Amino acid sequence: MIRKFVREPLVHFIALGALGFLLFHFNANRDAPQDGKIVVTPGKVEQLATGFSRTWQRSPTQHELDGLFDDYIREEVLYREALAMGLDKDDTIVRRRMRQKLEFLTEEASAAALPTDQDLQSWLDKHPDKFRVEPAIAFSQVYFNTRRRGESASAAAAKAHARLNRAEKNIAPPELGDPTMLPHELPPTRVDEVASVFGNEFAQHIAQLEPGHWAGPVQSSYGWHLVYVSERTEGRSRPLAAVREAVQREWLEARRKEVVDSTYNKLREKYVVVVEAPKPRANVASQSGSVANAAQRQ
Repeated sequence: MIRKFVREPLVHFIALGALGFLLFHFNANRDAPQDGKIVVTPGKVEQLATGFSRTWQRSPTQHELDGLFDDYIREEVLYREALAMGLDKDDTIVRRRMRQKLEFLTEEASAAALPTDQDLQSWLDKHPDKFRVEPAIAFSQVYFNTRRRGESASAAAAKAHARLNRAEKNIAPPELGDPTMLPHELPPTRVDEVASVFGNEFAQHIAQLEPGHWAGPVQSSYGWHLVYVSERTEGRSRPLAAVREAVQREWLEARRKEVVDSTYNKLREKYVVVVEAPKPRANVASQSGSVANAAQRQ
């Protein structure tokens, strides 16, 4: 009877469960604070009261403060018990939050030191293109639709160009071309913004045109155009005084990343990392062998 009893799966299950329960309580008692004391320090009292005041724009009453104490104590009790139970282990959310908190503390240390003018000027000298004034052009255009005119669109544009150069009176340039939803006139506009509407080749071409006369035909992704550049502003670098805030923002972000990466690299040196590859399953191994054998036969 005893042998039969010992062989029962239910008995095994109960025994394993009891063993797990004992191990859990052993670990819980080992990790829990020895004195079981929760102290609400003056600093914590001030922190709770300040948090309440920021939220409600007034100081808490004694009853409300007691409620804050109760909530904090409840949180502390459950937090300690969760740690004792090991609920923080292998939890993706907890791990991610702890990583973020450590990186945040590192970032705070990097933000404590503000850059000098020399730091900012050096950063600006290394990255002038991020802060330069982009070239801009103001122009008018007459459009010739290749879908409507086919291969004759370019010739029609050239013919209209000749009429405009003869400065015939009473000519409205848009009437020489085809109807379009594209703007006939643009105020001073950055070249990259022109490219977003008409295409990059068109924008780069007209950026080289001399202002004051009609030019073309110029091809875009829509068809052919005659273009009159009325104003052109060359790109130029800007002094530090004009872009100080933007440069400082870029410098601080780069500094933050540098400090975080440097701190991590120093911490990383404390560890030896071993990556253990999982053992291939039998069916996967046999399939790989079959593929290899087939490849050898071919």
